[in-house]
Amino acid sequence: MQGFPFSTPIEVRFRDLDAMGHVNNAVFVTYFEMGRVALFEALYRTRRFEELDFIMARVEVDFLRPVRLHDRVELGLRVASLGTTSFTLEYLLAAGGEAAARGRSVQVFYDYAQGAKKPVPERFRAAAAAYLTPGGPC
Repeated sequence: MQGFPFSTPIEVRFRDLDAMGHVNNAVFVTYFEMGRVALFEALYRTRRFEELDFIMARVEVDFLRPVRLHDRVELGLRVASLGTTSFTLEYLLAAGGEAAARGRSVQVFYDYAQGAKKPVPERFRAAAAAYLTPGGPC
């Protein structure tokens, strides 16, 4: 996916559909989450994410076209920014080769014991830099 240095296939499940026969709008955010997990697996080369203690601060989705059960779906991700305590991801969901949705999420690293935000861990910052594509059109 041009402009998105990481991509992963997304399987549309029958349970994702609504009464109209297309993927329900709320499921798009789940697809973004599935993409984040795949990205973190690539960043850390593991399925253990103990260092990734962040919380979701914001998520937004622009719906461009319906996604149906047998569509071939791919999700592109990029790190749009790395801040002091947060990072922003951008998403492009394609179905059948066409843009179906665009999105953006902001995650804040969080110290649960202190109940406060904390700095982005250096390990995450170094790994995420490979996927940093600031200023690109989403």
